[in-house]
Amino acid sequence: MPRRRTSDELSTLMEAQRAIILEVDGLEEPTEEDLTRSAGALDAFEELEVERADAVEYEDRMEAVRSADLARANEPGDQRNGGHIERTQRRTPEVMNRVDPFEILRSNNGHMDKREITRALVDSNLKALDGLDVQDRGRESFERYIKRHGRDTSWATNLLARMTPEYIGAFEKITVGQAVLLDEAERAAIAVGTNTAGGYLVPTHLDPTLIITNTGAKDVVRTISRVVSLTGGANKWNGVSTAGSTASWDAELTEVSDDTPPFAPVQIPVFSAKSLLQASIESFEDISALGSDVQMLLADSRTRLEAAAHVSGNGTSAPTGIVTALDANTNVEISLTTGHTWTLADLQKVAIALGDRWTDDAEWLINPLFLGEIQALGTALGATYSTDLTQPFTQSLLGHKVNQSFTMPAVSQTTTVDNLLVFGSFTNYVIVDKPGSTSIEFIPHLFNTSNNLPDGRRAWYMHFRNGADSVNDLAFRLLQDKTTA
Repeated sequence: MPRRRTSDELSTLMEAQRAIILEVDGLEEPTEEDLTRSAGALDAFEELEVERADAVEYEDRMEAVRSADLARANEPGDQRNGGHIERTQRRTPEVMNRVDPFEILRSNNGHMDKREITRALVDSNLKALDGLDVQDRGRESFERYIKRHGRDTSWATNLLARMTPEYIGAFEKITVGQAVLLDEAERAAIAVGTNTAGGYLVPTHLDPTLIITNTGAKDVVRTISRVVSLTGGANKWNGVSTAGSTASWDAELTEVSDDTPPFAPVQIPVFSAKSLLQASIESFEDISALGSDVQMLLADSRTRLEAAAHVSGNGTSAPTGIVTALDANTNVEISLTTGHTWTLADLQKVAIALGDRWTDDAEWLINPLFLGEIQALGTALGATYSTDLTQPFTQSLLGHKVNQSFTMPAVSQTTTVDNLLVFGSFTNYVIVDKPGSTSIEFIPHLFNTSNNLPDGRRAWYMHFRNGADSVNDLAFRLLQDKTTA
C-alpha cells in the first residue's frame, strides 16, 4: 500500500501547480501549449486539494490519539475506586452515535466553501456505501471515481442521493411496475435520479459503470487498458499526444536548438448504447426477484457489448476497438512468415518490435483458439513448452503476460489477411466511461405490431454511454496472417 502523503508535502506540490497556473494567467498571448499546461496544472491542483483535506483530517485525528490522556485520576474517597465498579465500567460498552451519511443532503451548506463541501460529499458517499452490499473490488472502483470527480459537487450529490433508502426502495418499486405505490418520501427521492430522457438513474451501488460487478469475466480489454471518466454534459474526452523532445550534443557557448516537440490534440467521443429486456405480465406475478434479475441481465448485456466494441468496434457508431485502430495503421502491422503457420521466429519478431519505450509493460491479447495452435508447436518453442493436454494454456509468452479473450479474432485462412493477436502497452488504449449515467426506464405495456394493441408484455429500457480508442498506435503491434492468394 503506498505511503500516505503528508499535508506539508501536498502543500508543496500544490504550490508548484499554482505557480504554473499563475504564470500562464499572466501571459498576454498564451500559446496552445501554455493553455494545455495550465489546464493540466489546474486539474492536478484540485485533486491535490481534495487529498490535502483528507490528509489534514487524518493528521488531526492522529494528534488527538497521541495527546489523549488515558490515565484516570480519581479524587480521594471517590467510590468509583471500588474494584467491582471499576470492572463494571470496563465491561460497559461505549455508546457510539453513528454519523448519518445523508445529513449533508438535508443541511444548509451556505456557510461552507467549495473545498469543505467537496470533502463532506466524498466522505458521505464513502460512508453511505459502507451500509450497502458491495464487493471489495466494487468499493475500490467507487472510491477511485468519487475521489477523482468529487469536486463536481452536483454529480457527487446526485450519487449520494441515489444511495438513500428512500431512493432504493422507490427504484425497486418502479422497476416492477409499482410506481403507484410510492409514498411521499419515495416520490421526492426518485425525482433526483430522473434523467432528461425520462428514465431513472439506477441506484449508485447497482450502476455497472460505478460498481464494476462482472467486468473481467468477458471484457478482458477493459482490465488491462487505461480507463478514464467524464461527468456532467461532456461527450468527448480530450487529451494531448506528443512524440517527445529530442536532445542534442552541443559545443560550449553555442546556441542550443529548439527541441520543443509538437503537441497534437486527442479526442475520444462517447457513444450511446441501449438495451431492451421484455417480460410477460405473468412473470411479474410468478417471479419474486424479477427486479434484481433484470438489473443483473442488463449489466451483463452491457459488459458483453463493450467487450466486443473494445476489440473490433468501428469507431463511427461504436467505440473504436483496439484491433480496428491498429488495422488502419500499416506502420504497426506484422505478417506471419508463412500463411497460417505459427513459428517461434514470428513471435520473437513481434516481441522485440516495440523497442525500449513500450516493451517493458507490454502484454499479449489473443483468442484462446490461436493460443492452442501456438501450444501445438510443441518443442519448437523449447522443451518446457510442449503440448500437454493436462495443462492449461500458458499465461506467459517470451516473458510477457498473456491475456485470453474470446472476442478477439478467431479466423485464420490463407486466402485473406486475418488479424491474429495484439502485443503492446495497453496504457495507450483509453476507455472513456460516464460514471453514474446509466438509466433504466420501465415500460408498462408494449404494443403488438399487428393491430397496435397491447399483448401482455412489459419491458425495461437501459441507456448508457461509452467511448474508446488507441491514443498511440506505435505502442502496439498487430500480428496478421499472410495470404497465399
